[in-house]
Amino acid sequence: MSDSQREALRQKALAEIALLDTPPEREFDALARLAQRLLGTSMSSVTLIDPERQWFKARCGPLAPWTERGPALCTVVFESEQPLTIADARLDPRFAGNPFVVGEPHIRFYAGVPVRVRQVDGEPVTIGTLCVLDDRPRVPQPADIDVLAELACVAEALVEARAVAVRASQAAEERRLANERLERERRQFKQAERLAEMGSWRYDIVANVTSWSDGIFAIHELPAAGGVPNAEIMSFFPEPDRSLFLETVKRTLDTGEPFEMDAAFVTAKGRPRRVRVSCEIELSKGQPVALIGMLQDITERYGLEERLRRQARTDDLTQLANRAEFHRVLDQRLREARDRGGELAVLLIDLDGFKGVNDALGHAAGDDVLRRVADRLRQSGHDNGLPARLGGDEFAVIVPQSVGRADLMPMVERLLRDLHIVVSEAGQIARVTGTIGIAWSSEAGGDRERLLRHADDALYAAKRSCKGTARTFTEAGRERSAG
Repeated sequence: MSDSQREALRQKALAEIALLDTPPEREFDALARLAQRLLGTSMSSVTLIDPERQWFKARCGPLAPWTERGPALCTVVFESEQPLTIADARLDPRFAGNPFVVGEPHIRFYAGVPVRVRQVDGEPVTIGTLCVLDDRPRVPQPADIDVLAELACVAEALVEARAVAVRASQAAEERRLANERLERERRQFKQAERLAEMGSWRYDIVANVTSWSDGIFAIHELPAAGGVPNAEIMSFFPEPDRSLFLETVKRTLDTGEPFEMDAAFVTAKGRPRRVRVSCEIELSKGQPVALIGMLQDITERYGLEERLRRQARTDDLTQLANRAEFHRVLDQRLREARDRGGELAVLLIDLDGFKGVNDALGHAAGDDVLRRVADRLRQSGHDNGLPARLGGDEFAVIVPQSVGRADLMPMVERLLRDLHIVVSEAGQIARVTGTIGIAWSSEAGGDRERLLRHADDALYAAKRSCKGTARTFTEAGRERSAG
């Protein structure tokens, strides 16, 4: 190890014991006085040496609290890490011109030994010295260094004991700060749970026990003091989401893949909610020991998203499905019909006389007519049918597969009667009827565009023949009328 590396190691060890510039301590003062008495000198010190100075942790005699490191006799002991005795410094070429020899405190005799501390790896590292000094020369005795070495052992024990106490105090302070941080983070997490309406859960696979954070109890509307109702947890999820959740958990256990899903939920107070639940595996030594995850109440968000979706699919005036939703549902129903080998019918409806209502009675009356038409479409249709407003005075109905050809015509005839609407206002009367074009998916090959074209052809055939009636498209070009 180079001199610079050794110096860095000594300074690191000195910094770690945190002894520099600390107040006087009785144990170190007693040790310095004992060295002074045992060797019969006028001065003694327990000295620590940093990069710029020598600083006295304890001192006896006319010594300053600290001096520059360069000319200090203890520096020789510190850097060589060996004991040093000087009978008369004035006669030693190394120290004859030393400012502490030619000036205060006029050092003549000197004896010093290293004071060391042990590192974590067990290696002793010098941090300072224990020395005695006198302003009169004297012949060093062999026992001088032995006495100082034994007293240095005591100094090292004091330093180590103090270092242990400092480390214990630091550890205690770190634990206190860590506990404060954990408590702060716990409070912040609880606040975040409340704001986000969420909580965390953990299911111990071996113990078959689930633990919840406060946020989970809040979502369930259960008191935390009552504990987790382990035997009833799944009862908060109604079917079919309960079975879907259990299947997804099993898949996670089998594959290790995490999941996130939305599900219906009913609180302990019977309130229906919508939740988002996530789950992943916790491993220990490569083996699954628990499932962990989050549960979040997304009822408000889900409701908002549903309202937005409904608005995007709904005609604002009539609250019927709009054109985009009509096409989406029709595509879905056509796929289902093809899969089942069945067929379904589509009705296209055009209002006759509607422009006259707007012209004679105003747009408010026209809007009222459109709303009345929507109500009658909803009332006269089958439960599984879909009435829609395609735009203006154009409407459509998807007839479910359960309604066959024999049942359709009576339904259409009732609808024609329902669409006969008389409007009177301020002494003026207007009349509205509906003309209907009918087409079947089997004759359109299950193609949506072709099916709607067939219904449109039938609608205009009916209009040309007699408004307020209905016609069914046939490949042979023959339409059967109704109304």
